Amino acid sequence: MKQDTIQTTLFELIYDRTTTLPVEIEVKTYPTEPITEENFQKTLLKKTYNLMETLENTQRKTADNIQKSQEKQKEKHDNQLPEKPVEFKIRDKVLLYCTKVEKQWSRKFDPK
Repeated sequence: MKQDTIQTTLFELIYDRTTTLPVEIEVKTYPTEPITEENFQKTLLKKTYNLMETLENTQRKTADNIQKSQEKQKEKHDNQLPEKPVEFKIRDKVLLYCTKVEKQWSRKFDPK
């Protein structure tokens, strides 16, 4: 399931590949060409460079997606705020709210 913020799955972000079901795997038991030390080194380096490039691109895309998502969230939050703060004057009636009662589940702070 794709995440809304990063626009990709967490598995793809971490492992830089899509998930594969066991049914989809085609296992080759024998290599088609003999593996030599030189061939192994070249293949390993090539795979490492490819992973590094794709990792940088994935990180850049993810950072852009996170930035866009944060901007959307900020815009939505800012639209819900009142345009100008309420200014109270002397002798205005206001609601007094006691947060102590809400923090405690017991009836400890009830007036006696």
